[in-house]
Amino acid sequence: MQEFETFYAAVKLCGHRWTLEILTSLQQQPMRFTDLLQTIRPTPSAKSLNEALRRMQDRDLIGRSSNDEGLLYQLTPAGRQLIPLLLGFMQEIRQWAERYHDSAAPVTGTRPARRP
Repeated sequence: MQEFETFYAAVKLCGHRWTLEILTSLQQQPMRFTDLLQTIRPTPSAKSLNEALRRMQDRDLIGRSSNDEGLLYQLTPAGRQLIPLLLGFMQEIRQWAERYHDSAAPVTGTRPARRP
């Protein structure tokens, strides 16, 4: 049961709004807050981006540092290690969806209508 709880907590963290977008944006280089706002699409509000950054800092996925350009956000070792895991997981999920769901229809999580 402990394994499930640990997995669920990790998936829940990655499922928060903007987490994946922030991770992939910071994968190439550290970025300022304004750069993240300009890079992420659709564009988050400043408030929601700030909340996501704080949450990710609290979980040690990203860190902050300052230089001549100002305050920069960058991936921590934990954040860098998470990216290939997520990419592999996304590929596995995509293959599963292609196999078990009509690829022309979006997966909505709704059940088929019952027959009368």
